[in-house]
Amino acid sequence: MQSLLQDHSRVSFSRRILSIVLAAILVFAVLEPVACVPVEAASSNAWMIILGTNHGGTAKRLKGYKNAVVDVQYYYPHEIKALKSGGRKIYSYMSIGSLETYRPYYKRFKKYTIGKYENWADERWIDVSKKSWQDFIVNELVASVRRKGADGLWLDNTDVYYKYRRENIYKGLLNIISRIHSKHIPIYINGGDEFVTRLINSGKGKLINGVFQEEVLTSIVSYSGNRFGTQNKSDRKHYEAYLKKVKSAGLKAAALEYTRSSSMKKKIIEFCKKNKYDYYIASDVHLR
Repeated sequence: MQSLLQDHSRVSFSRRILSIVLAAILVFAVLEPVACVPVEAASSNAWMIILGTNHGGTAKRLKGYKNAVVDVQYYYPHEIKALKSGGRKIYSYMSIGSLETYRPYYKRFKKYTIGKYENWADERWIDVSKKSWQDFIVNELVASVRRKGADGLWLDNTDVYYKYRRENIYKGLLNIISRIHSKHIPIYINGGDEFVTRLINSGKGKLINGVFQEEVLTSIVSYSGNRFGTQNKSDRKHYEAYLKKVKSAGLKAAALEYTRSSSMKKKIIEFCKKNKYDYYIASDVHLR
């Protein structure tokens, strides 16, 4: 009998140990997927903007940024998934008012180009009033970057309306923006103060989520030499007023500045924090 009790005691102890081990495994199994999600997307209002082709090591460069802009056309879906690690939002760069000569669709739409783009030899302004261009942007380009996993769009060169201030140009841009908005895709516009101001004044500001304005406090002195300076007073005043207008319309406002100066970087951050603007500070005119 004593032997049986001892055996029973050993079995009970073994079962308790097994229960504890199984419980620990169960807890680990539940918690492990959560622990595997890297919490690396910071809550700062700073963005990371890396344009051009697919740059090696991009994922590492994005560490600590909550939002980032890349040219999604040059990435595979699994790469975009990696860039979104930690809950980061990825926005795709897309030029809707110009056409770059290196794009695979350049020959297809070359006939719609309407002028050379100052400081960028491989770019041309395009007639956005052409329906085939509008359809291409919305039905092909936007659809493509969304399939790859982009969270939203960072649209460039709506300044075509500033360069060619014609009603059909405005309506062409408006049509593109409206169609993208109808698909519930977040939109940020880089620059475009003339277009966006008219958009806001006509009660259509909510078609977009926000605006980036380049060279508010700084200026690009030389594109070829990649040299920067301080923005002149009149242009700074104009861009500051523009960002305030954007902010007062209930939209996000952000500054895109160019400098390598530590003191200037500090001024930019202080300026943006004071006005509750997002920002990105670049040290390369090509945003590489």
